[in-house]
Amino acid sequence: MRESSGRQGAPLMQRLRIALLGIGNHSLKNHVPSLVRYVEEHPDEIELAALCDVRGEEAQSVAEQHGFGRVYADLDEMLRQEALDGCVAVTPVRATLAVASRLIRAGIPLLMEKPPGANLAETRRIVDLVEESAARVMVSVNRRFDLALQSALSWQGDRSLQYLRATMVRHQRVEEAFVQATAIHAVDAMRSVAGDVKDFRAEARQVAGAQWLIVHLEFIGGQCGTLEVLPSAGCRSEEYAFFGADYSISARVAEFDVGKVKAWEDGELVLEEESGKGLPEYVRNGAYGETAEFIAALKEDRVPVPTPAAILQSVEICDALGRGFERPRVASRT
Repeated sequence: MRESSGRQGAPLMQRLRIALLGIGNHSLKNHVPSLVRYVEEHPDEIELAALCDVRGEEAQSVAEQHGFGRVYADLDEMLRQEALDGCVAVTPVRATLAVASRLIRAGIPLLMEKPPGANLAETRRIVDLVEESAARVMVSVNRRFDLALQSALSWQGDRSLQYLRATMVRHQRVEEAFVQATAIHAVDAMRSVAGDVKDFRAEARQVAGAQWLIVHLEFIGGQCGTLEVLPSAGCRSEEYAFFGADYSISARVAEFDVGKVKAWEDGELVLEEESGKGLPEYVRNGAYGETAEFIAALKEDRVPVPTPAAILQSVEICDALGRGFERPRVASRT
């Protein structure tokens, strides 16, 4: 947090001034309540200084309801008027590059939505811009903070992972960019567990107007994995399973469940819990956790994680899958 001088010259910590850009459905369900909860739990650490959206009346209503300061309809005007310590940007993907570039060049630490660009080329431009400017930029891939996955990883500890399986199921998701915009969650979650991918191959079939994928992955660390992407299979669920010598773990993503986690070892069920029971969805699914990471990085004057470079390979893989399984030519930078 920023310092100021008190009456006796002793430094006082000022609250970090955070802005929110965008009040679409995803923002209202996840980012707004996460910021509000953080203020409620840490009232002396941050203030919700500004809210920016082209829908002026709606933005004013959201600001009044949730305690944001000034309201703006234009990003440049907000940057001229406000001294900000950080910004959460939740904009349509077509605007991601322009918005992120403007905030990075203004020197504002940024939490940006995935994917970090409308395509792979835009993502690489953002990665380069962040590296050139030494900007503090975090990408919102909330599976990394999902309570069920966190619980599974905590139980796994230093047990050696041999095989990882992820199954993403949705209902009537027939949009062309489903892999790049949504299945990236599963690809990135697998990478966060097992590390970078050495190679992959995929099988595809059309089912009910959507492309189903079975992706076989080989990780640099020697583990292998399978990703099942089933966008038209009649429900909304997501599950990850870890396997190693004499143990296995299953975790149902808390966004669609209460975060059920089960672990078996030496033939016995040794863990069974509901990691998100009684908590709101935006806490269960990791949105609050990533907000807390972003603010912690601002307080500690460090780079928040994951950065655009850290998820670049996830974007590369999804881009290749969406375009017909060509492998990415450049490995991601970490």
